[in-house]
Amino acid sequence: MSLVACQNDQATSDSATEGPSSATEDDPTETGGPPTTTDAPTTGDTAATSGDPGDPGDEPPPAGEGEESCDAGDEAFVKRVIPLLQGRKPEGMREVQLLVSAIEQLDAKGQDGRAIVARGLASGDLYLRRWRTFFWEQLKINRLETKSNFNCYSSMTPAADNGDLAAYIRDNDAEGSSFGSSFTMGDVMTSALRLDDLSPMYRADMFARMARPLSGANISQEEFEVNARTNYGEIFESSYLGRRSGCLECHTSTESVTYNPDPKYNHFWALPGDFEGAIYGDPKGRPEEELYAAFRWTGFVDDQGSVKPWGWSGSCGRFNPGTSGDILGIPAYLGGALPDGGQLFDIDPLFKTGFATLASEGLMVDGDLTVAPDQALAYLTAVNIANGVWKEMLGYPLTLAHSFPRNEKQREILGELADAFISDSYSLRTLLVEIVTHPYFNQEAPDLCDASGSYHLKPVFDPFSITAADPNMRGNGVGDRVQRYSAWVLIESAMRAMWWELPIQQVGDNEFNYPAVDFLRDQGIFLKDAINGFNGVDFNGLLSWENRLATGNKQSLQGECTGPLGQPCSQYEWIELMLVEASMTQGATVGDIAAAIKDRVITEPTIDGPAEIAAIEGVFGIPLDTPMNQADTGQLEAGARRFAGMLFSTPQFMLSGVPSRDQAPAAVPAFAVPGTDTESLCNLHAPQLLGDQFSWTCGPQGLKLR
Repeated sequence: MSLVACQNDQATSDSATEGPSSATEDDPTETGGPPTTTDAPTTGDTAATSGDPGDPGDEPPPAGEGEESCDAGDEAFVKRVIPLLQGRKPEGMREVQLLVSAIEQLDAKGQDGRAIVARGLASGDLYLRRWRTFFWEQLKINRLETKSNFNCYSSMTPAADNGDLAAYIRDNDAEGSSFGSSFTMGDVMTSALRLDDLSPMYRADMFARMARPLSGANISQEEFEVNARTNYGEIFESSYLGRRSGCLECHTSTESVTYNPDPKYNHFWALPGDFEGAIYGDPKGRPEEELYAAFRWTGFVDDQGSVKPWGWSGSCGRFNPGTSGDILGIPAYLGGALPDGGQLFDIDPLFKTGFATLASEGLMVDGDLTVAPDQALAYLTAVNIANGVWKEMLGYPLTLAHSFPRNEKQREILGELADAFISDSYSLRTLLVEIVTHPYFNQEAPDLCDASGSYHLKPVFDPFSITAADPNMRGNGVGDRVQRYSAWVLIESAMRAMWWELPIQQVGDNEFNYPAVDFLRDQGIFLKDAINGFNGVDFNGLLSWENRLATGNKQSLQGECTGPLGQPCSQYEWIELMLVEASMTQGATVGDIAAAIKDRVITEPTIDGPAEIAAIEGVFGIPLDTPMNQADTGQLEAGARRFAGMLFSTPQFMLSGVPSRDQAPAAVPAFAVPGTDTESLCNLHAPQLLGDQFSWTCGPQGLKLR
């Protein structure tokens, strides 16, 4: 095993103080540093104390134990939450003001307005598409070439129209049951989101992914089998358990080289339970070939096999449930020793009972931290999902690369999110509402915050800030969570803003003409195992983004068409219809058009000061005070497109974490494209947000609760 996998978690100069050392364990005063140990951590760890900086080599203490909150207000909340819940930017300040009004009126009635609005936004077609796409990435579903399995993941049947399919999978074994009609994995994913229980999605995906393995040339069947098992096993560990076998030698839930019984020096805060011991049979793990043997392919996956899990479509895989045919002869172990020739039908029942008992009875941990194998599998999967969704929403995980929290606050948040998710039967909506109503989600920018300092939060986003030389910088601030929107959200936001086609999700197994594949790859889309995506900003990605969008001309990504929210796709682009509306508005100027584009793309309709005016005029090539009816039509449209293309590359559009400042209520553009006016948006949102719990009316001025 490579020693690199066991390195301590420090990225800064304090790394020398961590890790086992016989000298400091026997007599910490000999070196003046803190005592270190690899003993099992106690589940009742006390809160970290600031303490005295002490001898040289000690990690600096935090600035203080108190937490301060500096909420940015309802407008900032709405601007933050729409892209993250629905994968699009706000329709403009009209939509923002509408949802702010809903929050304020609900609060006035003693309700939690933000939670109600967030839960309402976490529904409907936009929500389903956004989070189905997210879980494609989490589950590492290939979008092209051999492993894409297009007919399983992209074909849909009426089974996707409600949650009945997901409920059936939840309640039945994969073997020996039939839903009654053929269905696909695409149906399962959508049905699970409609049921609001993610557990059926994860159980079914284990089978569906095996139907299309990596292929190999000039290798024996035994060599192919080793490669297939390793591929599926590694995806299972990362996408389900949030563990890596190579890290277990140094970091498990009961022991770590970065653990210290003194909370002041402890850099390892695991959730309590010996999960690795339950799953691997040993907290330190076991030989990977024994774990991966559970994902046997040869003799199990068979186009003529007798079993289609839950009676699904044959395109998603047919399997032989027997235990013969293990050409490698390796004993399989996952949550216990599996029968000779074990396979997925031996694993699925563990997940079924684990998910069920965990949701109904909670996690059961004995005094010695023992956990039942089925609950351990389900719990680590649930924690991994919670951590992944938090990362998607706030930019940074609650764990380090070894999959464990580094400080107490990270562990606290991770545990709370997992508990809420599990107790509501693996509800994504509940998990999302918990995240967006967490105090850290909607923090104000430092120059507007009335906290005592700019770094008044616990080190959750950047846990290494505790090592800063300046005591005032040992916490985190809102700047620590600034991130680029994930690639699909960023791309779809641009496409939906202009009413262009969205990217397609997937191409067929033997097709290679994925549209704009270079653009999607450069922005960080997960395309296949060998192009596994990223979430960040690099120079090549920015150049690719600008090359594609800077002119503001229509993009054809060959996916779904777009248009006004909740309405059929538009025959025309938004910018074309906006110019038509402006032409019918008396006294409209080029400046009014620029304000409408700013409002649409970055929810900042105001144009402030001579410098900004001069910059925009340079893009348009026309003075902003020019009446629209006096401008050359072709020049005006080209300038409007260039201006939109420029705004797509601004931090306001690309980055999440600090939204634009609150805008003056009167600053909304004087005209709106049909479907984006206040009354149309109200008629769309009110039923979704309020349902039959409140009486309400919609009008040109917005929403009114009765």
